[in-house]
Amino acid sequence: MTTYKALTKAFIKSLQMSQANDKRTRVTMKVIVAVVVLFIFVPVAIFCAATTFALVDNLQYFHIEDLGVAMVFHMICLFTLFFGFNVIFSEFYFSSDIEYVRPWPVKAWELVAAKFSVSYYVDNAMQIFMVIASLVGFFFAAKPGVLSYVSSAIAIFTLPIVPLCYCGILAMIIMRFTKAVKNKESVQRIIAIVLALLILIFVILFRVLASCAEDAVHFFITENSSPFVEYLNKIFPMVHFISKAIAYGSVPDLLIYILINVIAVALMLLVAELIYFKGFENLVANGKAKKRDFDKLMELSVQKTPFKAYLLKELRILVRTPAFFTNCVIPNFIWPVFVLIILKMQTYDASLTALRVYNSNKPKIVGFFLIMGSVVFSLVMTAINSLSSNAISREGKHFQFMKYIPVPYDTQWDIKVLVSFVLTFIGIWMYLIPAAILIKVNPLYVIVAIALSILSISFISYMGLYLDSVQPKLVWDDELSVLRENTNVALCMGIALGIALAIGGIGYAFYAFLKVRLLLVSLGLFVLLALLNLLILWRTSKNGKRHIAEQEEM
Repeated sequence: MTTYKALTKAFIKSLQMSQANDKRTRVTMKVIVAVVVLFIFVPVAIFCAATTFALVDNLQYFHIEDLGVAMVFHMICLFTLFFGFNVIFSEFYFSSDIEYVRPWPVKAWELVAAKFSVSYYVDNAMQIFMVIASLVGFFFAAKPGVLSYVSSAIAIFTLPIVPLCYCGILAMIIMRFTKAVKNKESVQRIIAIVLALLILIFVILFRVLASCAEDAVHFFITENSSPFVEYLNKIFPMVHFISKAIAYGSVPDLLIYILINVIAVALMLLVAELIYFKGFENLVANGKAKKRDFDKLMELSVQKTPFKAYLLKELRILVRTPAFFTNCVIPNFIWPVFVLIILKMQTYDASLTALRVYNSNKPKIVGFFLIMGSVVFSLVMTAINSLSSNAISREGKHFQFMKYIPVPYDTQWDIKVLVSFVLTFIGIWMYLIPAAILIKVNPLYVIVAIALSILSISFISYMGLYLDSVQPKLVWDDELSVLRENTNVALCMGIALGIALAIGGIGYAFYAFLKVRLLLVSLGLFVLLALLNLLILWRTSKNGKRHIAEQEEM
């Protein structure tokens, strides 16, 4: 256990961002925490609490309130399973510290236990918050006893353990018995394929559920169960027992829940002792570039302008690095699939014909939602793809490259913003423009929406880059770390969500309740976004270059 504790402490320490040296940066970090909590964690918490409250409050009539808790917990477990697989794979096999630890007299189970603890630490912040919020919703809906509070406290810290154990066991089996994974790029490709398949499955699932909703509800009420929950109980059996322990204060169920978690961890460590080190035998290094003599290299080289060369460098990094490609580029182009899923979940008719009829009857309302939606969506999507908010952190150990190449800081800054702007804008409007044409939206509304979208994307792109310049995360083991462990990404997302909610709420209030004309609402949005852009450009010109120049080299 001493070795495990020492390894865990060292691994977690290596994940932390460098501490700020000056007071201004320390204040900035406190603002980051406040914004993330206020605009990301709090909305997620409210959603989880409200969902659990509604489920439990309705199911108490049938005396099956544990199913309400189980539904939310299953969703959290699926969330952990999906996002934890990438973290587990990276920590178990592609973390740079493994090559230093492997020669030590460390047992496989000790190393895996330490790496598992690190993965739990990295992946569990949001999950714990979601579990706490769900339990708060349950406590408001029900009147549990003392044992329910004890069970809840245990669930808060242990619910993600089994899903992460699944990820660990699966990763070790894949590495030991297949040659599908040769490097971390292979993992990213596999995850991208799995993501696409899951999206397809979800679309089909929601279509099926929509067609048989009445039968499902009837079965749910008459059988005191749900086929969906029953299937998930087979995948995550511990949820069934912890839900009953929380809902009814059942001690036997709580003990079984704890036993399942212990068995899951023990099984993972046993698998680790048997096959973990052997899995490295199938891991091969990335192919080395072919050596070319100087003359051949000169023949293949084509001189480019500094702007074009740096732009191509940024694009190639994003496209050729699977972690950046799947997390920063792809989200800009697959969002319509999630919109389709949401539409399939609705009970009203959202077909193309129905939208055309609605637009012909109420064109101004459609125009309002197009304009307001384009602003809100542009703000949020630019933050979610994190193209700008990790643009400097992506440089990593090559950060000094920014300092010494003969390209002015202003040019480098503008190119990083341009990449974020272009990819986000194309990803949004390559779908919205054809949709507007098919629905026959007034072209004037489309032009106004595009103009406001440009200002929205520009503001978040510059703001994200500015935030990342204050304290970039330049020390990271793998590309995924710079996305998950960079607080600047979370800060940018929190600010964008806050601004989007404020603009959306105020705009709707002016148009729907105060009856302000759509033209005036649009003009007000234009002035506001223009001022925000001027503000961030002023801050950038004042401090942006100084942040890069004062940043220590890695």
